[in-house]
Amino acid sequence: MFWVLLAATLLPLSSAFLTPGGGGCGCAPPPPPPCPMPQLCLPQLPPPPPLCLPSLPRPCLPQLPMISLPSPCGCGRKKRAADRAPQTISGQSGVSSETLCNNPQIRRIILKNLNEDPIQSKTSIHSELKAKLGGNFIVVCSQGSFSFVADSPNYCIDGSKQQTCYVFQA
Repeated sequence: MFWVLLAATLLPLSSAFLTPGGGGCGCAPPPPPPCPMPQLCLPQLPPPPPLCLPSLPRPCLPQLPMISLPSPCGCGRKKRAADRAPQTISGQSGVSSETLCNNPQIRRIILKNLNEDPIQSKTSIHSELKAKLGGNFIVVCSQGSFSFVADSPNYCIDGSKQQTCYVFQA
């Protein structure tokens, strides 16, 4: 009887050890380690294209009238009445002279539109010149002194003690 009792007690224990995964008490074996992940080889990307900034448009400067030279040969039409040729003007700011203005209407426009700010003066003078006289004008206003040379059929330089404005017809 002892052997039967011992066999009855040891039989369930031995089956748990000898046949794993049985429905007894005991834990299931640990899961196998996961398979290593395959390494992905990504294609190499080309380098980025060079950065190209848009180019700024070139400033449009007014074209001054060109003096045409006569033909070297004596043939062709001879012009009896020539257009009024541009006069070369030179001077220095701060020096007042009646010879620095050949158009009294431009002088009136300069004096009428003088402000304390040279930028506002320049803009006001240019707007009124375009409205009243038409054509293309170059307007420069400055509080400092500088010298200049220009060729223009209509010009005027005038101002106040604070600033001087230069107007040349282009």
